[in-house]
Amino acid sequence: MEDRINQLNANPGDWPLRCSIILEYYEAGQYGEAARLIGTAPQIPNNEKNILFAATILGRHHTAEGLGFLQRYTVSNPTTPGIARQKEAFQAALRQQAITPVPAEHVPVPPEHTDLSNFDANTALTEEQKRKPFVPAVEIAERLPDKPDKIRALIIAGVVHLVLIILLCFFGLTSPPPSPPRITATAPPEMEESLDQRLLDRKKMKTAAAPPEVQLTVSVDAFSEISVPTTIQADTSLSAIALSANPNSFGMSMGGFGSVSNVSSIPSGMQSRCSFSERMKRLREAGGDERAEVAVKKGLEFLASQQNPDGSFGNEFYVGMTGLTLLAFLGHCETPESVRYGDLVIGATMYLMERAMKNNGLLTNGEQGPHEAYEHAIGTYALCEFYSMTKESGRAIPRLDSVISKAVGIIVNEQTKLGGWPYLGKEKDDMSVSGWNIQALKAAHTTGLTLIGVSRALDLAVQEYLPKIQDKDGAFKYHIDHILGRVSLTGAALLGLQNWKGIDSPTYDKGFRYLKRRTVLPSPGDYYYAPYYNTQVFFIHGGEDWEEYNEKFQPKLLDAQNEDGSWLRNGSGAYAPEDSQITNTAWAILMLEVYYRYLPSTEKVRGAAPR
Repeated sequence: MEDRINQLNANPGDWPLRCSIILEYYEAGQYGEAARLIGTAPQIPNNEKNILFAATILGRHHTAEGLGFLQRYTVSNPTTPGIARQKEAFQAALRQQAITPVPAEHVPVPPEHTDLSNFDANTALTEEQKRKPFVPAVEIAERLPDKPDKIRALIIAGVVHLVLIILLCFFGLTSPPPSPPRITATAPPEMEESLDQRLLDRKKMKTAAAPPEVQLTVSVDAFSEISVPTTIQADTSLSAIALSANPNSFGMSMGGFGSVSNVSSIPSGMQSRCSFSERMKRLREAGGDERAEVAVKKGLEFLASQQNPDGSFGNEFYVGMTGLTLLAFLGHCETPESVRYGDLVIGATMYLMERAMKNNGLLTNGEQGPHEAYEHAIGTYALCEFYSMTKESGRAIPRLDSVISKAVGIIVNEQTKLGGWPYLGKEKDDMSVSGWNIQALKAAHTTGLTLIGVSRALDLAVQEYLPKIQDKDGAFKYHIDHILGRVSLTGAALLGLQNWKGIDSPTYDKGFRYLKRRTVLPSPGDYYYAPYYNTQVFFIHGGEDWEEYNEKFQPKLLDAQNEDGSWLRNGSGAYAPEDSQITNTAWAILMLEVYYRYLPSTEKVRGAAPR
């Protein structure tokens, strides 16, 4: 085996040799190793036997991987009866996994072991492919990661958790009954009276549920507006709990996970958004006005009032509006377990998933048109960020990973040879559509899921497409055949470069110099598309450039907020007038969250390698 692996490393394009090694791993039950060798193949011969062989190997390792592989293949290739049967088998297995009650940490069981002992890679090749192998072929653009380190880490983590459980059980049996809850708070003298009143109001808002078995002691050191987390039963469905209608009564979101200790389940790059004190700390460090946090809360309260009965948002482009709104709530660390907004977040997420499942993975409002490309990218972005923030909570939504896989696969397959993205079903690249797809793919990359083609698509977009559409002054064009670029698109392109390996490139430097020249007096205006991108770009760029931009722009944005918490009104701007109030309100909130949001689609360190 070792000699053949060395031969394969020297000649990775030797498909028959690769298949013989894969079969040995497969028959030995080492499905992860077999799948890894499929993932590292330069190409796979384009005939039914080889495609089904690869899908079977991937599907045995993880059902969604096998199905996703076949779905991507059939986008540009005919669906043979054999491929159709295999897709149906994978789909049936996923449906069974979705309805079977299993613990949250349980790994779904792939389809049963298929007998592949009679498979011969040489006989599976056509005569043309024997003469000129791998033409045409299905490219495997994303490599499956090696697993040993992860397995060892999981084993160690399992042992540690087992020891902790035993110790907790021991202390639970030997310790005296806990004392009743005790809440203490300290605050500046001028706030004592208001704090006492807030605690009193908090007690009145508690439900009539039985006293919890676990008693907590929470100590709060207040220096500005706060609220104290409520003690909640361990088996209580947090998404069903509602507090008062006063947005100021829940200033400390804690990500909806109910206590500070559970914030560790959120990825480290997102944790700064999950504590009131941490948000305020980041806000002040980055030059933010303390009014920003109040404005964000008022804005979220307005958006919450706009949710439709089916969980969606908007009046016309429901998927796009739901995606943007969900991103705004996640930016404040409101998750399914958020006491105030948990039901809203679940409803929005389930609406997006339902649209994807009803449209073969496509996230749109169901009507054809240019908006489909935007809606799909924004919806995919929101689902990926939701997944990243909840995957370690133990309360993952079933089938979300397969929905993401299919949605991301559509984006990967829609990319043109130039590296950009057109309107769905079209051929001409569009920088505005490309900007949203780059954000979606970076968020997909951050999920940690095995999503084929993501890294290669981002490489092609950032290293090939964006430099080609930059004009001589540094601006970025709407289409490559345009002579001049647009300042409104330059921020979108620069954020793409910041997202993925491009922040130290000459293209980025030239583009940022142009944007800086054109935003000497930044203003929100009557449509927040460009400011949404520009604010993120300047924040990630940092330094004096950010300080100067923020000092001029932030007060104007805060002053533009309406009394009801929204920004602008429906009908403002040239695009989607029926939904413009929700669009601009969501963008405004995301701009004000930039101080602590630390987008999963960005790395705030120049030269840092993407995760």
